[in-house]
Amino acid sequence: MTGKCPVHSNPMPMDEQYWPNPHRAHAALHEQGPVSRVCLPDQVPVWFVTGYEQVRVGLWDQRLARQRKYAGPDFTTTCYPEGQLESKLIMEDPPEHTATRDLLNFAFTPRRIEAVTPKIREIVARLLDDVEREAAANGGDVDLMRSFYAPLPISVISGILGLPDEYFDRIMAVTTAEFAMADVQTGADDDFEPLGNAAETAQAELFQIIAALVEQRRAAPGDDLISHWATATDENGELLSIYDVVALVIIMYLGGYDTTAGMLLSSTVDLLEHPEELAKLRDNPELYPVAIDELLRRNSSVTRGFRRFATEDMELGGARIAAGDTVLLSINGANRDPEVFENPHALDFSRPNNQRHIAFGRGPHHCPGSSLATAEVTIALEALFARFPNLELRTTREEIPWRQSTFCRAAYSLPVNIGTPAGDA
Repeated sequence: MTGKCPVHSNPMPMDEQYWPNPHRAHAALHEQGPVSRVCLPDQVPVWFVTGYEQVRVGLWDQRLARQRKYAGPDFTTTCYPEGQLESKLIMEDPPEHTATRDLLNFAFTPRRIEAVTPKIREIVARLLDDVEREAAANGGDVDLMRSFYAPLPISVISGILGLPDEYFDRIMAVTTAEFAMADVQTGADDDFEPLGNAAETAQAELFQIIAALVEQRRAAPGDDLISHWATATDENGELLSIYDVVALVIIMYLGGYDTTAGMLLSSTVDLLEHPEELAKLRDNPELYPVAIDELLRRNSSVTRGFRRFATEDMELGGARIAAGDTVLLSINGANRDPEVFENPHALDFSRPNNQRHIAFGRGPHHCPGSSLATAEVTIALEALFARFPNLELRTTREEIPWRQSTFCRAAYSLPVNIGTPAGDA
């Protein structure tokens, strides 16, 4: 890295203690104010925004752009995904972003979510059967991340897209390789992995798989999302390019895989660490809708924040931000702002305003799959704790192998013991 933080920037505490519980670091920043000037471990100075109102406003503010062309000279990172020069939907800004967004929104209409909900229940039940069989062969021990949380969103997304089952293992491996590029170490500059051959190889393999399917669906379309996009036309009446269709498919996986799996893992840990609140859910499953809002508030999958670049000099939360400065809008920080959420670090299903969380963002880049992710998390957690009432962690929060990721808060594994399943009690 060639960047160097100015002397007035505070180092962002992203050490070994940060990954199990980043909220301590964000709480310390809250005490300094809603916007702090900090230096990331890769020596990039940023404005780190933790105030709820400032994050909410920043997510809508068109002066804070995604495109790297607006970055100043001190933004030197090549870390994935921040180091990407361009990426449809994710790294675009309106109006270029809007047409792509409209195509993606088709996947998440209320009718489609309602139609896919029974399928989610079927997938969850099948995966939990697998979990139970695996645990029976291992004294009750199982890795929920590998056996349940990782395959669930991949299976759901593949079903919506119309991806044949034969591709499941390859898609899982390729998508995992993509996200591995966001994993970093917090030591010397040389520890940071740039977007390199591994990611390019993964992207190339995924492109080949999807491109072949697009060609097939154009010749014989079905009632699936790949068919819809393969036969869709642009504003000139021309078919979308294969590249554009593949990009949409990849966005579906990148947006819905690690984020959902990470949310499920963090929420499971959260509930097992709060047995009294978990008992309320078991006794009163009708509480799940409000409980999920509180869990989303506490366990947003976005690790550090949504990166933006100021396109002009501006002010946010009392901070004077110069054109080209990097701004990180911290969803985790905003969702635990004590000015908005009383006793923000408590797990409280009766919190009167937990639905005000912004776990899925706001504005033009609001997560289009929020309703799908909410359905997956609700169905999966309710089924998990109903099936395995004696579920317990086999490790502590600190010992969980959390991914040191610039992008998504998740872990490599979650070792648990399922105890005696409900049906065997």
